[in-house]
Amino acid sequence: MWITKYYEYADVEDSIEWSIGSFNWLCEVNDTLLFNKENGRFETAIIDLSEKVVIADIDNLFLSIKKEQKGEMFLREKKNCNFEFSSIVIYQKKWDSMVSFPTIFEKQNLEIIYIVNDFGFIIMNDQLEGWILKNASKHIYTSQTDRRVSGNNPELLERYLKTLNLWETNEENIVELELLLDNIKQNNDEFSLMIKECIMNILVTM
Repeated sequence: MWITKYYEYADVEDSIEWSIGSFNWLCEVNDTLLFNKENGRFETAIIDLSEKVVIADIDNLFLSIKKEQKGEMFLREKKNCNFEFSSIVIYQKKWDSMVSFPTIFEKQNLEIIYIVNDFGFIIMNDQLEGWILKNASKHIYTSQTDRRVSGNNPELLERYLKTLNLWETNEENIVELELLLDNIKQNNDEFSLMIKECIMNILVTM
């Protein structure tokens, strides 16, 4: 997942010259967070989403948030570091939100700083501990077409993630993938077209 003003990978690489933070996005070492070397202001994040996205209840997280605001984030200690968000990413249809957050968070000083309207970082006791993507189903797109959706469809996203998790558990079992594909084959909305494309890409490799 990219949160950056740059459209090309090469542009992110070029920005390293005036950046500090965590750089190893090509390795499974950490997530990449780049900050302006001069003033410490947040510039770019490249977050690993290679693990399964779990369907779970995140009500307790939202109830624990003390403050939500839109703003900018600054690195207090201007130096490079190895940083890694939790590999557990959770999606809940009720909130249409995808989040990564610390396992122990209740009764903590928890707040969200939104960098843009739908993406923010979770701060706990002044430490960067997680992230949240609101309206998650609105931000799904295929790498082949870069075709973004115009509306939300949390029901279909939840079903697709559940089906994908079943397939990843047993890659020889494509029954649920084929069933989902059959159920949405008549749909022509942008989100359904993307899900169909994703499933077809999986099936052609089987």
